[in-house]
Amino acid sequence: MVHAKALKFILLIFLVSLAAGCIDTGNLKESLVADGVNKLLPEGIVPQEEFKTKEINLSGSGDSAESIASPIPEVPTYSEEKSGAVYPKEYRVLSQNFRRAIGTGEERVGEEVFNITGKTSGYNIEDACDVFNYVNRNWQYRYDKNAEFFFGASQTIDSGYRGDCDDYSIVMSALLKNMGFNTRVVTAYNESYGHAYPELYIGDDRDTAHEIRDYIAERYPYAENVWYSERALKDEQGTQYWLNFDWSGSNGYRHPGGVYFQGACIMYYPNGLIEF
Repeated sequence: MVHAKALKFILLIFLVSLAAGCIDTGNLKESLVADGVNKLLPEGIVPQEEFKTKEINLSGSGDSAESIASPIPEVPTYSEEKSGAVYPKEYRVLSQNFRRAIGTGEERVGEEVFNITGKTSGYNIEDACDVFNYVNRNWQYRYDKNAEFFFGASQTIDSGYRGDCDDYSIVMSALLKNMGFNTRVVTAYNESYGHAYPELYIGDDRDTAHEIRDYIAERYPYAENVWYSERALKDEQGTQYWLNFDWSGSNGYRHPGGVYFQGACIMYYPNGLIEF
């Protein structure tokens, strides 16, 4: 009986206090929820509301400086002229198959680029990396018994990104090509087996290539190295830099600029040019 009276008295005090605004149940609830979330975060993880984008102070002053985010590098392009060179039939057929598969279903490919990036123009290396991440996150390897037949890029997209290295190279090249970038497909062969992978053109000067390399190294901190290849142009016309866009990576993670497959390489360009 005494306990019942005591409980009624405590309840009465609580109701009076609540009506008078002495107890803020809303703040109490929010603080409890926040504490619970923070306890679930592993050590060293910053809660989302405290996470800040990295900025660079360009004014040289720490007091009234206006900070801006690090600029995202643009991806250079170059004009591709149709090649008039004549190659052995087996290479010529392979080149035609790559170009046909990359060039088919362009409308569907464009829809997929928008689905991934949310953009229809103004693409940069960030968007190229978004495409890389999306394709690799969804990729399902499927062995192709008919090595001479290539699925079109739109077919691979509609299949849910299933295929082998040829299909991967084709769909990745098609997506990047739709964004206005230059790509090439490389086939490589060693004593054990063959492989195909795409590369992205990242400029004809080392500084630009290194800006893109540094962006990737910052975006993918687990990458041990960012690999690209150099193409020396004829008649001392300079050097081109090509970023590896294969499904390789390092430390168990995939990222642009992953480790290259080792083997004798043949490069296939969209204009029909073939380099050995």
